[in-house]
Order: sequence, then C-alpha cells, then structure tokens
Amino acid sequence: MIKRLRTNPLATAIVLASVATPLHSFGAVLEEIVVTAQKRAQDMQDVPIAVTAMSADMIKKAGITGVEGIAARTPGFSMGEFNPTQPQLYIRGIGSNGDGAASGEQSVAMFIDGVYVNRSAGSATELYDIQSIEVLRGPQGTLWGKNAIAGAINITTKRPSEEFEAGLELNAGNYGLKNYRGMISGGLTDTLAGKVSFNEKQRDGYIESVIDSNFEQGDLDSSSLRGQLLWTPTDSLEALLTVNYGTDRRSGAASLSAESMEPDLAIIGATLAAAHADGLPYADFYENYSSNEGYTEMDSQGASLQIDWDLPWATLTSLTAYQESKSAFYNVGMGGIDADIFKEYGPMSVGQLGLFAGLGFTSYADENSRLISQELRLSGDTDKLNWQAGVYYNQESVHRGEGTLIDAPSFLINVVGPVQALAYNPANDLADQYNDTTSTAIFGQATYSITDKLDLTLGLRYTEETKEYTNIGTLIATENPALPPVSSDLTTGSQEKTWRSPTYKIVANYHIGDSTMVYASAATGFKSGGFNYASALGSALDEAFNEENALNMEIGFKSMLMDDRLRLNGAIFKTDYEDLQVLQQFDCGGCAIPPLVTKNAGKAVSEGIELEATFALTDSLQLAGTYAYLDTEYVELEGNLKQDEGNALRNAPRNAYTLVTSYEKEMPFGGFMDARLEYIHKEKAYQDTANYESAAIPEYRVFNTRLAYTSADEKWEIAGWVNNLTGEEYYSHNYQAPPFGFIHVPAMPRTYGVTVTWTNF
Repeated sequence: MIKRLRTNPLATAIVLASVATPLHSFGAVLEEIVVTAQKRAQDMQDVPIAVTAMSADMIKKAGITGVEGIAARTPGFSMGEFNPTQPQLYIRGIGSNGDGAASGEQSVAMFIDGVYVNRSAGSATELYDIQSIEVLRGPQGTLWGKNAIAGAINITTKRPSEEFEAGLELNAGNYGLKNYRGMISGGLTDTLAGKVSFNEKQRDGYIESVIDSNFEQGDLDSSSLRGQLLWTPTDSLEALLTVNYGTDRRSGAASLSAESMEPDLAIIGATLAAAHADGLPYADFYENYSSNEGYTEMDSQGASLQIDWDLPWATLTSLTAYQESKSAFYNVGMGGIDADIFKEYGPMSVGQLGLFAGLGFTSYADENSRLISQELRLSGDTDKLNWQAGVYYNQESVHRGEGTLIDAPSFLINVVGPVQALAYNPANDLADQYNDTTSTAIFGQATYSITDKLDLTLGLRYTEETKEYTNIGTLIATENPALPPVSSDLTTGSQEKTWRSPTYKIVANYHIGDSTMVYASAATGFKSGGFNYASALGSALDEAFNEENALNMEIGFKSMLMDDRLRLNGAIFKTDYEDLQVLQQFDCGGCAIPPLVTKNAGKAVSEGIELEATFALTDSLQLAGTYAYLDTEYVELEGNLKQDEGNALRNAPRNAYTLVTSYEKEMPFGGFMDARLEYIHKEKAYQDTANYESAAIPEYRVFNTRLAYTSADEKWEIAGWVNNLTGEEYYSHNYQAPPFGFIHVPAMPRTYGVTVTWTNF
C-alpha cells in the first residue's frame, strides 16, 4: 500500500522540517522520518531502497561538516582522500579515483538540492545549514541516473521561512579551530521569502615536519555563502532561486611514507634508510619529511532555479542549474618526503652516480569546469498509481592541466645516455586536457498498488552521453615510449565517443501488518566511459575505456516494532559489475614510468548485509547502530591485473559498524542536558587490486562524544565535544605508488572544542 504525502513542494518542505526533532523530545515512540529518495516525500519505512537518512538535528549532534562524516556513519560507505581536490567515494566496494578531464566522474553521485555535483573536488564542499542528508546504496539508474552506479548522496539545504528566523553558531577548538556559521531568513513580501547562510572555518595543520617544525600540512581555510529566494505567488506555483559561492585554501597533501622494502616498491624505503643512517630523525605518526607545504585550492560558484507548478492532474517540476568550479594542487616531493632527500639519498643520488645524479619531482594539477543542466519532471498519483516521468540534459566543459616536473638526469641517462639526458632534463611531463560532455536522458517510474498490501514499481531510463576530448601535451614521447620527449605544443589527439545505455528497476514490496514492509528488487546501473590522459614519459596515446554496467539484486525489510519504539531496517544484496573501470599503473611495453590509467578490467561482485536500528529504551535514552558485512571479489581481470583475480575490492571492509547512545535530562534550574557517545569501527580495507597489506587502511576504532546544555527557552545551546576520544592513530587514505612505495594520509588526531549556538525560533 502506498502511504501518500502531498507532492506539493511547499508541503514537502514543511514535512521535511519536522524531521529535525530535538533530542529533548525523544519520547518513547520514534518519530517518522521523511525522505525524498524517490523524488517525492515518503515515510522512509515505505521506501523499498536501502537508504540512510540524517536529520538536521543528527547532523548537528554528530558534527557532520563534510562527506567524510557521512561515510563514517553509513553502512557500506567508505571514503579516501589523497588530497581535498580528489576525494574517493565508495559504496559497497565500488567507487572512482580517476581525475582526468574525461574520466573524473564519481561512481557515487552527489546532488545538492537536486543539482548534480559533476567533479570530485565539489564533493569536498563544507556542509552547513543542511535540512537532511540521504544516502541511497546500490545502483540508482532510474530517477537519479548520471553515473550513480554505486549509489547517490541527496543533500537538501534548509529553505527560506516566511517568519523571521536567525541563527548563529560559534565553534572553537584545538589546532586553532575557529568556525563561524549562521543564517537569517524571513518574508520580504506576502509572496516572497529570502534567506542568507554563511560559513567560515579555519584550522591549523596537524602534520609537522621533522626537518622544519615551521612547516605544517593538513590545515583548512574555507568560506561559503548561500542566498535563496522562495516565491509563492499562488497556492499552486512555487519558485526557489539559489546562488552559492565558496572558497577553500589548504596546504598540499598531508601525507606520510611507509618505509617499506617491498620488491618493486622500495625506492622510498631505500631512500629513507640511507637518510636515517646519515642522521635524519625518524618521523612519528603525525610527522613527515617535508620542507615545502605545497597548496590546494578550490573555488565554486553557481545558481539554480527550481519551479514547481501544481496542475489539476500532475505536478510539473523544472530544475535549471549552472555551476563553475576551479581546483588546483601543488606538491613538492612525494609522500611527505622532500625532493632534496631523494636527490641526496635516493637510488640515483649524488653519492652513487656523481655528476648526473638526482631524482626530483613536483606534481601539480589545475582544473576549471563548467556545468549547465536542465531537468523537467512530471509527477502525479491516483488511488492506486503513483508515477513520474522526465527528461534530463547537461553540458559539461572541463579544462585540466596535470603533470609532474621531473628532474632526474641519471634516470634519463639509464634510458637514452648522457647527451640526450642533458638536452631533455628537467622534463615537464604535462597533459593539457580539454573535454566537453553532453548527457541526455529520458526516464520514468511508476508504483502501482496491486492490493492494499502489495505494490509493484517499474522504472526505466535511457541515457546517451558523448565526450569530445583533446589532449595537448607540452612534451610528447617519441615512437619508442622509453625515450624522452622530443617536441612540444603538439596535439596528441582529439577524439569523440558516445555511450548509450538503458537502465531499469523492478521492485515488489509487501506490507506485513502495519509495522513491517519487505521488498525484493532488481536494478541496473550505468557509468559512461571516458578517455585517459597520456603521460609524456609513458604512453603516447590517449586510450578510451568503455562504460561500466551493474546489476543489483536485493531483498530488504523496513520495520517499526515494540509499539514504534524500535526501528529496524536491513538489506541483503548481490551486485555484479561488468567492464569494471579500474585505475591502475599498467605496463605499456617498455615505458620508463608506467602510466596511471583507467581500463576496463573485467568482472567484479559485491554482496553483503546491511542493518540499521534505533531503539527508544525510555523517554530519555535512545540507542542506535549500523552494521555492514561486505564480501567482494575481482572475479575476472585482464592484462597485468590477471594475477589479482580473487582479491577483495577497494575500500570494502569486511565488517563495519557504529553504535550511538543518546541521553537527555531536564535540569532542576531549567533547560536540559543531552549527552551523546558514538563508536565507529571498521575492519581493514584494501586500496588496490593487488591487496597490498602496506597500502591497506588497517582496522580502526574511534570514539566521539558530545555534552550539551540547552536553555529553557531553547534559544541558547552550549556544547563541549571530543572527536577521536582515545587518540586512535589511523589512516583516512592509503595507496601504493610503484615503483616508489606506499603513501599514507593520517586521519585527524584527537580534537576537542566548544560550540555555542543561538537561534530565535
């Protein structure tokens, strides 16, 4: 049976606002959670999708300010981050870590107020003034589409209010944390309401250098501004205009290097061993050997207009958006090791090779992107049928320059001899890439109530995506890929290719009594192909890779038990992937440095169990938890990856779970106290097809806690919090970089602080 809520967008906004239930109103009955996972407002317990929902209140109390906080609290969701411009999102072991102009789309698609975030750097946005967050797990190929082959993140901001509202939040903590965020909202006329929200955040670095303590990495300096106008000229028409602007400035990658002597991955280990023998101090967990902080920069701006018009027989929705983003990073050396250390102590150091010695490199990238998108959607319902259909279009332009400045005369001597080495050192291994993507789709989905208890949902989408790609290499390899570059400012190739795919969804869900719903679904997903950028010292050809396809079979349940005191949801799934896109260093037949490229590497499978529970033990005490079990495998791989068949997928810990205890108590002098204790545990997760132990993220356990007092009039709150209470030393990302070694990115150490919040509503 379909439990309907009005499709009127204003009514939807009012219902969503009710989700933000304050802790002191727990009660012994759990509140209804409303989600828009199917692009209409529904009770989460009626939605036959594995979805994790986070209300505004939970977001605040858990201290979620970015995607990493979402991933930590969602079963089956993991995130890695080499640097802030390249977050890697994985759901159920499937994700993306490519970043080229024609290969940088995420497998986990993010939408903010329905607008697709097209580049990975946009996923690193600071979250503020958020109404709700929903994570949809598994392929979302019908309503969300656009490469959401692993899942989708649906973020909804708070809309303007007709009544005057204002709020201010101040955060201060260790590592120099200062965070100011606030908003002001209210009616401007009888039909027009406006809102302005802002966020500014600074934090010092947490990685220091043993070479010079003045150098720190891992800092943060970001500012964001959002303005909204909500116009409701009639009861049936509504228009929401949103404009946004943001900047983010940080140091370069806050990384460390493993001193491993693994065969074929020993350059870092051998270099550091020689340096330590000469007196270089050993670095602790939050220290490295850098003498150049590098930098990371991200800027974004854009606007969107959503119009909802209630017709007598349906609701017409138009969503138009324009987004611009810029990102850049610059790193000297590798893995937190200064380039001079490689030059002095590396395998090709001065002491070993004399005049032509040294190995230095600087990596960098600079990207500009623009996205224009348009979605038109019709939706309606009858007594037994709920339906929607629409069309989608976007046009994306990306210009990305990326490369490595290689200062390695002895390296070139070994390849081409001293004369050419002098002529071509240093070499600027740069790919200057241009890509235009045009994506169009038509989609529809309908749910029919066969009986009062049995519903059947059918969805279909057809997507066509074309990429026009050009790579201009400033240095181009000769016909022999082992030779150094011999010419400049030449176009290595302009290519165009179109990928087309139908995707579908079939779901049957059945209500057992009034408290439990079970469902079975089959859904497909599609992620378009793309082009690799050519390395000037690697392959001279830009190679296209094909689309990736997925089929997900899932059985799940949603239940409200014990007189609505216990919410228990779960899913069992199996997802088969064809032509899996894998980013890896591939042998190119004698390349001096094998290029890092994306290829279709065969088949993979991900299967597992996910559980989520919330239990109101008393009016004051609430327990919540999540659990995910993942069994993943590369079933079929090709080429030099063939040896990795049978290994686990990336970012797929076998077991992961969270436990949260929340308690509130009225105070005798007025107001109330509330306390929250959170435990997050994830087992080991591999980061490459070879399942290198040194490149895995080891098992970790993290405790977070918060204690807050709210005034009797509920206008003031002061909270103290500690994250990573026990000071667990663990990695947020880890990877292997042949032939150099293994590189770690440590997660934040123990942090603590105070938050003061004032609102007038």
